[in-house]
Amino acid sequence: MTPERSDDPYTSEYPPGCNIDPDIKAFIKHYYTQVDTQGKHAEYSECWSDDGVLIVPHGKSFRGRDAISKLHQGMWNGVPKRTHRPAKVFPFGDNANTVVIIGTVEYWMDDGLYVKKDMAAQAKYQRSSKTGGIEMSSLQVWLTG
Repeated sequence: MTPERSDDPYTSEYPPGCNIDPDIKAFIKHYYTQVDTQGKHAEYSECWSDDGVLIVPHGKSFRGRDAISKLHQGMWNGVPKRTHRPAKVFPFGDNANTVVIIGTVEYWMDDGLYVKKDMAAQAKYQRSSKTGGIEMSSLQVWLTG
């Protein structure tokens, strides 16, 4: 893995010698910053393609920006703070637009409870036909216990 780690929880390591679009690397960091910032629902939904699909750990899927944004708003109920740490990113080959992300997520609950879970995700990215920027077309997330 290439040593791109820092104190920033959103900085990830990548396999050495594996080419990945620098815009995708930047997007991964941007995405997790948005998902972890309460009130950034519009910014979070803009990370997704119009027909993007998010599959959450219990298997339910959400399609489209509106549905994904509503889910994001609901994820803050009882959780005033969360931090995802996408520690390692594994592209599906050189210049791939699909990656596996391994890391952790920490939750601080309203009742004072702290929870930390291991996380894995498979994400697929594409260039927006409207803006030319990177956007998420699909994401499936798994968490431990």
